[in-house]
Amino acid sequence: MKRFFIMTILMLLIAVPALGGQEYGVYVKAVEKAETSFDEVVGQVENALLGAGWEVIASYESGVDGRCGMRAHVVVANNAEYAGAIMKHGADAAFVLPLKVGVYEDESGIHVAFANPASIARTVLGDGVEDALAVKTMDSIAGALGKGVKGTEVKAQAGEIRDEGRVGGMGGGDFKEKVETIHSGGAYDDVVAKVQEGIKADQKGWKLVYTLKLDNVTLIGLTSGATEAKAFDIAGDSRESKTFKCPGLDHAAAFPIEVVVSQDGGEAKVVTLDEMYRMKVYFEDAGNWAFMKNMTMPGRIEDEIVEAATSKLK
Repeated sequence: MKRFFIMTILMLLIAVPALGGQEYGVYVKAVEKAETSFDEVVGQVENALLGAGWEVIASYESGVDGRCGMRAHVVVANNAEYAGAIMKHGADAAFVLPLKVGVYEDESGIHVAFANPASIARTVLGDGVEDALAVKTMDSIAGALGKGVKGTEVKAQAGEIRDEGRVGGMGGGDFKEKVETIHSGGAYDDVVAKVQEGIKADQKGWKLVYTLKLDNVTLIGLTSGATEAKAFDIAGDSRESKTFKCPGLDHAAAFPIEVVVSQDGGEAKVVTLDEMYRMKVYFEDAGNWAFMKNMTMPGRIEDEIVEAATSKLK
């Protein structure tokens, strides 16, 4: 009887397909150990994206802890065809966009990684929605960077590896419940202008990185060097060693952070993501202990973003 029971369980395990979908990392490491200087690699990334049909809308140096002695840089890009397909799913789909590519250093050299459309799109839009397009885009970007940057082409899934779109655990949940309205009312163009004005006038270190205008939706990207440096430190804490001082710079493509303005009927609406959730999306591989030690950080970031984005709308 015992043997029969064990055989039955084994047969069931074989017969029942594995739950979950294809596994994707939040990032894709496209190139490692680049063969030219850091600034030349940044230029190669920009040219590779342009050659693949992407418009570079921003390129900036990331905030890094001064004790690190390494550099990180982010290139932000948009593809009109890809954006058009994504935005058919509504204003909140804007959080899939734009593409962010990080160039970063560690003790082994200069590397290139990008935020993975196959992972981000599945989280924002839901499992099975635009999967083929997102995977095709992931492959295209990896190929373009692998060929355009002089170094070792790797195309490796990196960061938190997920087999579904939903982000679970502490700070996770369903994407739709994590989009927070921070302002409603006013004429769309006027609100867009005032959000930009407020960020530019911020006194707490936040800066405007890009503005991407789509049909009735505008994405506004902002970042803070101090916030980036702290986030990278947290992301790399468990991997840090005497010979690997700044591993968290491989998360450079988690920034900038988005504020989205959309035309909601006759008025404008301004939204951003719950920051604890956003940190969970991009930094979950840091581990729960890292989140617990820095529980107040997401709230502070969100408060500062809301203040900067809405200060001229009051």
